Amino acid sequence: MSRGRLRAPLVWALLAGVAGCASAGRVGGRTHFLKTGSAEEPGTYLGLPLRSGQILLAEAGNPYSLFFSLATRDYYDFTHAAVLVMEGGEPFVYEMTGEYKPGFDDRVTDGIEGGCRRTPLLEYARAYLYLEVFDPPAGVDGEAVARWAQEQYRRGVPFDPYFDASEHERLFCTEFVALALEAGGAPPVKPVPLRRHPSLQRLLGWLGVARESGLPAGLLADPARSVAALGQLPSLGAARGYFAAKRELHRRFTRDQRLGNVFALDGAQLSLRRQLVVFLEGAVNLIHEADDDPDAGEIDRRVQELAARLFGAAPEHAALEEQSPKEGS
Repeated sequence: MSRGRLRAPLVWALLAGVAGCASAGRVGGRTHFLKTGSAEEPGTYLGLPLRSGQILLAEAGNPYSLFFSLATRDYYDFTHAAVLVMEGGEPFVYEMTGEYKPGFDDRVTDGIEGGCRRTPLLEYARAYLYLEVFDPPAGVDGEAVARWAQEQYRRGVPFDPYFDASEHERLFCTEFVALALEAGGAPPVKPVPLRRHPSLQRLLGWLGVARESGLPAGLLADPARSVAALGQLPSLGAARGYFAAKRELHRRFTRDQRLGNVFALDGAQLSLRRQLVVFLEGAVNLIHEADDDPDAGEIDRRVQELAARLFGAAPEHAALEEQSPKEGS
């Protein structure tokens, strides 16, 4: 990734992704069932072991997904979260999402409108690159989680475009899910630090969104509670390669990088730089087509080798640098 300057129109394009709580720019596609029921978790719907109160963590696979991943100090898989509710034997997804509507507000973020949306699961899944279903933590009442989500939908709770987890009059996607789990008896989910990266901090400050901490969707993930997976990727190996590539890009996004090095504008549409598209696709195919079954460490090693071939060696200071957000701004 070369050095570069952030162009002003890029801010407007990124805003569309912020508004959608990582669900903007969705495109439909063929849905593959990648992980279904087992003897321990028998299928209840099309072979999937689904119950009310389960948590859905999703990855849209678009530029906005990468932006959300870059924002946190530590890397987390997934960039969107929702609650599953069984209604009349059919699974529905409850989520918080917003849409940017241009206007003459004091801040462009003020033009984001939205709320709680209810969508049939298969329709919801067609919009995502990858979607994983997790049981709630042990001791959490899934029915209470589902009832809380349904109540927010009935109340018409608005979407929070500022991602402020300290107040709950308006909600964003992961805040919505965290509070639903609390309603079922789970402890509060603690926010994690955002990066002290100059380019990111300038953008977050300009948008007026939270700059110190956030609630990434990956905070809600626990591999031990994963019961199903589906999406447009052809295999679980492909998903593992994709997330390893995002993790490597997070590692390489050091202070000398700019958002404009990662993202570009194609007309009014935000896109990834071509080199990064080649890298992400290469990582997906690298693990999907592997003859063996590499573990997480081996996947990271292979993906890092691919990144070195495409971008050169990672800098020695690729570990995140905690600096004041004012420095370099």
